[in-house]
Amino acid sequence: MDTKKSKPNVAASSLVLVEWLDALAQGEWHEPKREDLQCKSVGFVVYEDDQQIELAGTVTDGMCNNSITIPKQMIVKRKVIKLEASVSKSKRKKATAVDKRSDPQPIPHVAPR
Repeated sequence: MDTKKSKPNVAASSLVLVEWLDALAQGEWHEPKREDLQCKSVGFVVYEDDQQIELAGTVTDGMCNNSITIPKQMIVKRKVIKLEASVSKSKRKKATAVDKRSDPQPIPHVAPR
């Protein structure tokens, strides 16, 4: 296993959706039952090797925050999320009109009992 982690790179980080199975530990008496352990996580890939992937919610050059490391054996599905390039103002869709009433409806006040 590669023990040297590379620093996160904003330009090289891809955004992914990972569906994975979690583990569950219970430390009290309980009746056995089937648990739904399926999870979904979205994040920027900041580290990956043969055994694990690390996703982060926030990335900057050399650092990341709010990350989760998921063992690859637990991954059920993985999908890359494509980010759209910025669109110039002339190509943007026009905003839809909002109801412009001259006198807004009052919000009723309910007194506490």
